[in-house]
Amino acid sequence: MGGSLTVSERILFHLNSFIRYEDKYEVPFHLTQDGISRSCKISRAHAAIELKKLRESGLVDERLSHVRKGKTRRKVYLLTHDGKARASAISQYVSENGIDTMVDASSVPADASSSGERKRCRRSSPMPGIRYFYGRKQELAELKAALADPARRLLVLKGIPGIGKTTLAVKLLSEATDQRVFWHSVKPWDAPRNIAESLGDFFARNGNRRLEAYLASGSYSLGEMSYLLREMLSENGYVFAFDDADASEDVQEFLLMFRHSSGAGKILVTVEGGAAFYEKSEVVARQEVTELELGGLDPASAIALLKTRGIDEDVGKGLVSMVKGHPLSLEMVTESTETGARSQLSRFLEEKFYDGLSPEQRSLLQLASVFQKPFPAEAIPRGLRGARKASMLRETAPDRFEIHASLRDFVYDHMSAEDRSRWHSVAADHYLRAGEPIERLVHLLKANRTLEAEMLMARMQDLSLSRGDAARLWQALRGFEPSRLRYRSGVTLARARLADALDEPRTAWDLLEGLSRHEDPGVRAEAITEMGIIRSDQGRPEEARELFEDAVRLASDDSIRARALRGLGEVQWQKGSLAEAAELFDRSAKDSLAAMDQEGVRRAQLALGGVLMARGDYREAVEHFSICATGLPAVDLAGAYLSMGIAYARMHREGDAIRQLRNAVQLSADTGQSRIRAYAHSSLAETLTRSGRVGEGREHCFEAIEIFTELEDRLGVSAAYANLAMAELSAGDETASEESFAECLRVLEEIELPSDLSEAKPRRDRGPGGREGVESALKLINDAIRRSVSAPSEPATPAFAASTTASD
Repeated sequence: MGGSLTVSERILFHLNSFIRYEDKYEVPFHLTQDGISRSCKISRAHAAIELKKLRESGLVDERLSHVRKGKTRRKVYLLTHDGKARASAISQYVSENGIDTMVDASSVPADASSSGERKRCRRSSPMPGIRYFYGRKQELAELKAALADPARRLLVLKGIPGIGKTTLAVKLLSEATDQRVFWHSVKPWDAPRNIAESLGDFFARNGNRRLEAYLASGSYSLGEMSYLLREMLSENGYVFAFDDADASEDVQEFLLMFRHSSGAGKILVTVEGGAAFYEKSEVVARQEVTELELGGLDPASAIALLKTRGIDEDVGKGLVSMVKGHPLSLEMVTESTETGARSQLSRFLEEKFYDGLSPEQRSLLQLASVFQKPFPAEAIPRGLRGARKASMLRETAPDRFEIHASLRDFVYDHMSAEDRSRWHSVAADHYLRAGEPIERLVHLLKANRTLEAEMLMARMQDLSLSRGDAARLWQALRGFEPSRLRYRSGVTLARARLADALDEPRTAWDLLEGLSRHEDPGVRAEAITEMGIIRSDQGRPEEARELFEDAVRLASDDSIRARALRGLGEVQWQKGSLAEAAELFDRSAKDSLAAMDQEGVRRAQLALGGVLMARGDYREAVEHFSICATGLPAVDLAGAYLSMGIAYARMHREGDAIRQLRNAVQLSADTGQSRIRAYAHSSLAETLTRSGRVGEGREHCFEAIEIFTELEDRLGVSAAYANLAMAELSAGDETASEESFAECLRVLEEIELPSDLSEAKPRRDRGPGGREGVESALKLINDAIRRSVSAPSEPATPAFAASTTASD
């Protein structure tokens, strides 16, 4: 142990004073991560890393407990049997040798209420309304027990459509008054980003805008979102409900990620069958998942429901037996006689089920059936708004309505072609007012308003599409031929882009190849540019280069030429031809400016700044980013600050470097850009260490290690440990430096590097240690990260961030 205690020993010494709480329902704030960090005089990030090591060594256990005067359960840490033995030995050593432990439990508040933590607002998402609730007492009790059980992380309600899954879920969560509830009804066209944006809005309304800001940057990485969510959900008090979670195949991977990133929060899903984001073993063996399959209502509850429809008990008994208590079927009954009711049920989801409705009510259901997502009351024509209360529309959220999924297809299929066209036209006009061009285009096509659809497609060629939107548009465009020759190429180009968005490059290529022979040079240039993008994405840079060069020669339109130049610049960058790449990006920016394309200018300028950094033109890079910064949004500004900080460090202007890197840390945290934040911490750590501020440098290393570990960025982890080794060496702690350097090498040994770099990989049994060894490791890591660049148009890739002064 030496003459002082290591950080891990200090934590064990601290926890040893709280053994008596291991079986208590309520524990003091001292056992939380915040309490431990305060007592041991270390940062929270440093405490997190050390606690993880202690857990992996079997010395500490993590569990959820009620913290004194806290409103929700929190993660707390207690000694295991081996941990107690180790802590006892440490305490004895301290006592016998008069060691200063650097542990002060008195500095920690006794309870959560006085811990100084910021109080957050508690707001839940709007949930579908329920008019009445019958039966389900046993199911409700079982779900409430699962919701209260810390081990039960996922609650699954299964059953056929209309059996009452949504109603039961709403009833359960409406009574969970101590929880913040997020509710999302999954639709077949939903893409992961739709759900992520809903989550971002929910967290923003609860006082945390980090996910919202991250998504606003245009970024979308499951790894980065996973880290953000884990960081945001360190405490419980949240329930996340996904209704009809199996409705979209595209969101299953997102839900799997979310399930493993939701911290202490609970997840509730409703599904018709199974779901791809959990295994049966988790239900039976590990008992982390509670599954509940719903059957029909019990007879008494079903009859009570029928009475609300004007059906007496004698008639109701036969109807309940006929449909086995299926709630939705019973809700459809409006006839009061047994014969009439039985006939109505036998025609359920058939043509005449709405014969008793007024013309306005039938028209409203027909209109509702053309919408593929909930719509507001303002989308309903004035003449039909009075029919809403008596209709079968569901209010999914305040002022948001939809037809029940079990009815939508039937109503839509049984409309005449003329009626379908009429209601799609109403929907198209609504989406014009709402400013949703993709939805408008789908409905214009189905309303046979082809000329307007063609004109809209010509104006929205650069609109980014989710996979779900692309699939719906692809289906709507199937068999569609433009009525005007002038729009034919635009429609074909739109189809090609949709096919590429749907991961069908062969189909996209065939469509573009036809356009590449078009008589209009501008059409040929645009098609060839798209072909170059496809080849570049496929990792075929030479073919991409030839295509982009052809497009540049053909293009007379500034915006098309700018896009081709940018693609050509990225190919040259990947090849290492930095001077050529810089010239191409500069030309692209000028052409985008001439075309008044602000997004094109932004992308080209950021790419040009990246090339200047890669070339080592640091002074020019700083000037470039300083000029660009005035027009950059916050999400891009974080990367610009990072690049300027590294450039200043390379020019040995440490004060300027530290100021810009601190800006990068703060802004990337505010905008949810975890990877840029981690590299900013790592670069700041090295700069501070080289400036003699070793203590501050070490703390930024711990922050970087924590984020890189969550993102599974092993090159980043190795770089942060190398910087930590340098900081500890500068502080004169050779033992700690050797441990950190050994960890850096351990991570490096797990990484497959290019053959020319692999030969230079430092090993513990080869070459010198100390400062020389650390700097050689950092140089290797920087070279490896530079080779990993795949998106040079981004403002600050890991390649820039890792280009620290050690490699000079």
